[in-house]
Amino acid sequence: MAMNGAHWHLLVNHFPIIGGLMATIVLGFGLFRRNDAIIKLAFGLFLLMSVFTAITNQTGESAEHYLKSINALDRPRLHEHEEAADMANIGMYLTGLLSLLALVWKKANEWRWLPTLIFVVSLVTFGLMANVGRLGGLIMHQELRETGATPASHAP
Repeated sequence: MAMNGAHWHLLVNHFPIIGGLMATIVLGFGLFRRNDAIIKLAFGLFLLMSVFTAITNQTGESAEHYLKSINALDRPRLHEHEEAADMANIGMYLTGLLSLLALVWKKANEWRWLPTLIFVVSLVTFGLMANVGRLGGLIMHQELRETGATPASHAP
């Protein structure tokens, strides 16, 4: 069976969420330990997650086209997912851009507040990314949707 756009999207969409969280944890640890090497590692991870965010965005378009082709598109949920993804993507791109700035621009080394700013932005971005993942799951995973009905396996 050949992989379609939805398969590819499901394959890569967890990287920006989980990878962004891991990079945030690494950065928090680096800030706590006041270790520049760990802080720079986190910045590199944010750059990598920015690349994965772009890939995830592209595969999301492919997934949408595939769902349209099989008439399995829940348009309201997809729209909500896309809108949330746009905001989360901006957050990740901003985190990556600030990280790049901190890594390559010598003047940025004088800004002692920059790593803390990146940490705060990354926390917000993780929240946005987690919401995107939740909304994406609701598109096809009916078991995640709130309903008033009791599942058959738990019926009295």
